[in-house]
Amino acid sequence: MLLEHRPPPTLAPCIEKLWYCEAYQAARRYERVLPNGTFQLVIDLASAFPPLIVGMRSRYAVLDTAALRSIMGVLFRPGGARAFFDAPADAFYNQEIPLDLVWGSDAMGLRVRLQEAATPAEKFRALEAALERRAKKRLELHSAVRYGLGEFRRMPHTRGVLRVTREAGLSRRRFSQLFREQVGLTPKLYCRLHRFQQVLRQIAGGGPVDWADVALAGGYCDQAHLAHEFRDFSGISPGAYLASDPPFPNHVPMD
Repeated sequence: MLLEHRPPPTLAPCIEKLWYCEAYQAARRYERVLPNGTFQLVIDLASAFPPLIVGMRSRYAVLDTAALRSIMGVLFRPGGARAFFDAPADAFYNQEIPLDLVWGSDAMGLRVRLQEAATPAEKFRALEAALERRAKKRLELHSAVRYGLGEFRRMPHTRGVLRVTREAGLSRRRFSQLFREQVGLTPKLYCRLHRFQQVLRQIAGGGPVDWADVALAGGYCDQAHLAHEFRDFSGISPGAYLASDPPFPNHVPMD
């Protein structure tokens, strides 16, 4: 069972969705989870493992699917985690940090309340309440960062970073610093990841793939450039990815 829940208006500016997974079924015990350019909070309700802050990642992780008996999560919008954690977003880059190191005893108290909630709906309400108590006054993204995110969503080509920087009226160094602190990645790496995700969505439907066309549509220099970027983020070739027949675009079964 995988359920998704949209947050209330008080949390929606910072949080894209809450999710709950129970009894995850997988063809293989281990899956390669590809980086997707998101910042999350993950809470395991079935073991003593502490809740984790999962920062922006640029490399894959290995998931033991047998451990996914009951788990909840929060998917933050770009820059949205700043309302809940004092440290800049890039302090969590490629890190899984126990929530109690940031929230103290409140982290384990939250886990207990979620375990005691009888239904998924009650669990979502309890998680929303905890997030609302923790949320500081909304920290607005710098206008240049907000503009950059909008432009990069529309066209995540790395060559557009310099254009966006000029249009934002900042130096390249200053724009990169602000973006990294507020979003969690440099502008260039953010664009590379989102371009990679576009490729995954484009080929996820199955069937023959014309890699030259995919590379061109994605803004890569050529097919070799696409293959290099694909392996850099996933650890496997595009062909191996297709052959694995992934159940979800970002979850690749491992032998």
